[in-house]
Amino acid sequence: MIEVDRGHLRLIAWVATTFLVISVVYGSQLTTLTSGLGDLLTSTLGTLLPAYPFLALLVALTMFRWKDFHEILLTERGLTSEPTIRLTGVLLIALPAALWALFFGSGGTVDIYLAMELSASSLVLVAYGSLLAINPRMWRIMLPYASLYAVGLLAPLFMLDWLGTPLAEFCSHLAALFASTLGIHVAWQGVAFEFVSSTGESIGTAVTPACSAAYSISIFVALLGLMYLDMRKSLTTTVKFAIAGVIVLPILNSARITMMILVGYLYGSTAFWEIHDWLGYAMFLVFYLVVLVTYSRAGNPRNARNLDSISAEDSQHSLD
Repeated sequence: MIEVDRGHLRLIAWVATTFLVISVVYGSQLTTLTSGLGDLLTSTLGTLLPAYPFLALLVALTMFRWKDFHEILLTERGLTSEPTIRLTGVLLIALPAALWALFFGSGGTVDIYLAMELSASSLVLVAYGSLLAINPRMWRIMLPYASLYAVGLLAPLFMLDWLGTPLAEFCSHLAALFASTLGIHVAWQGVAFEFVSSTGESIGTAVTPACSAAYSISIFVALLGLMYLDMRKSLTTTVKFAIAGVIVLPILNSARITMMILVGYLYGSTAFWEIHDWLGYAMFLVFYLVVLVTYSRAGNPRNARNLDSISAEDSQHSLD
């Protein structure tokens, strides 16, 4: 049975404060982000389900450091300690609301992707600011995690803007080659394709930027970054995995499109769209898990100072 101590209570206080501030002050930003990401996930992988196991994986990787977190939480002192850091936390909580009121208070139309990017940044700042205000000595260990979470939320949007179209074109060309190898006649016009199934149905759609590998690559990079922080592998090993993943994922996405075409050709449009609703989820989740297992067994831990090291003087402080 877990014995609840001050470390657990401080963690609960931070989480509760974060959710309270977000629900009261940043509810519209949360809605903007979740609804927008929901649309992206649905158009990319056919279902919202990948968000939940991936989020659980991120939380699990972070909580592997619970022992380190707990030790720091136990060194926290009273509300008057670390006033500069606590004040910084309060300012970080208030900053997004002030900027939203300043730049978007007039009610003008905001591009959905820009709104999602700003919402993601706002929520991460609020969570990190709440941490500083409640548990200021956690600032150092959580700074790289907060930065990585922000990148993980923003990366899909930037990836779609920068690489979505060329990746969609690449995956279309590769899927056309795979389908031709299987002997399936598919009429391609850029990223749009159409074919006639064996049941006589005409099936057509297009590979959009959201349906390219851009979103999957961003998830992979965020996952790899968290594993780098937690498992302390060498930078060389991590870079090799990053390069390999960026190469493999567009090929995997092309294979997904080809498998959809094959199923649609054999069984018709209903089967085509049904497999679209879960195939990407299954393929990419398996890929992430394979990377997790392989990366954990590869290379040697990096020879670097512990990112969450706190001074011996701090660790010797008595509890209030």
